[in-house]
Amino acid sequence: MNKKKKSATVYDVAKLAGVSPSTVSRFLNRTTFVSNSKSKSIESAIKTTGYKPNFQMQQGDNRRSMTIGVLVQHPDSPYTSTILNDMEKTLMAKGYSLVMASGHWQSKLEMHALEYLLKSKVDGIIIITGNLDIELIRNAAKSVPIVTVGCYDIQDENICSLQLDNVMGGYIATLHLLQQGHKNIAHIKGLSTQPDAGSRYEGYKKALLEANIKVNRKLIKQGDFGMEKGYQQTIELIDSNIYFSAIFAANDLTAYGAIKALHDRGLRVPEDVSVVGFDDIATSLYFTPALTTLRQPIGEIGTVCANSILNLVVKGDYEARMPPIDLVIRQSTSSIYGKDH
Repeated sequence: MNKKKKSATVYDVAKLAGVSPSTVSRFLNRTTFVSNSKSKSIESAIKTTGYKPNFQMQQGDNRRSMTIGVLVQHPDSPYTSTILNDMEKTLMAKGYSLVMASGHWQSKLEMHALEYLLKSKVDGIIIITGNLDIELIRNAAKSVPIVTVGCYDIQDENICSLQLDNVMGGYIATLHLLQQGHKNIAHIKGLSTQPDAGSRYEGYKKALLEANIKVNRKLIKQGDFGMEKGYQQTIELIDSNIYFSAIFAANDLTAYGAIKALHDRGLRVPEDVSVVGFDDIATSLYFTPALTTLRQPIGEIGTVCANSILNLVVKGDYEARMPPIDLVIRQSTSSIYGKDH
């Protein structure tokens, strides 16, 4: 008797093509650029292995696909890649594969990515940040369980909404600077459409108001969580000739851009201006100067997300608790006391 041939998986395709499984996923969902050379290798591997994506499964086949979809914004960002790495490890240990789609902070691409994951017949979907409409997420949850992190707080059936206390994080970052004697604290915000960014800004304002310091709108700049915008907005702050002795950046990448701008304009960190970031991505420890930042438990977030979606898929419920945010004090901040200002 002939044994039934085992179906090819995305890992078989990745191995033959000489790329990572996530690159194969990006090629299949068409929402992220994959180079021509890699695309040709993947196409060839798909033909050779006979791999068929899950969305080609016959209608009516109600078996689990043993795949979990994840919708991200920028898979190559240090924040996202760390979460994905730990998420994939947890899922693989349970026999599940990861199918990824990217939104790039664009509503149409996010909608397309969500539709792709639904068509892929994944057993559940994890959404990491983004701008998707709440009702769109609720409608998708009628088909599959969904876990969101860094999105709006959605309390609904078949949805697990995980939230870090970003207000507290913004408050702690600003309070640290206040305790160092800084009163003129600039803030470079994150994306205006991103709830995390708004919450960090609220924490910043809360700390200032508790210290009886009026929020100065001239010290607040709109960023986008990127280094280039952090650089540009810091240059604008310097050129405005308004005095500030510290910057609270919405994330570490924004802080990197801010420090580069300060350096280019002859200002020293922290001797002239102290800088605090948010995230504590791996490179922040090795940046010059090493960045004071709010440490998000990035690796743990991936594990919590993975366990939450598996609980929803298998048990229909979840019990998840996000770990706390901690202040990590390094060399990019110092006391203003004793300085000539």
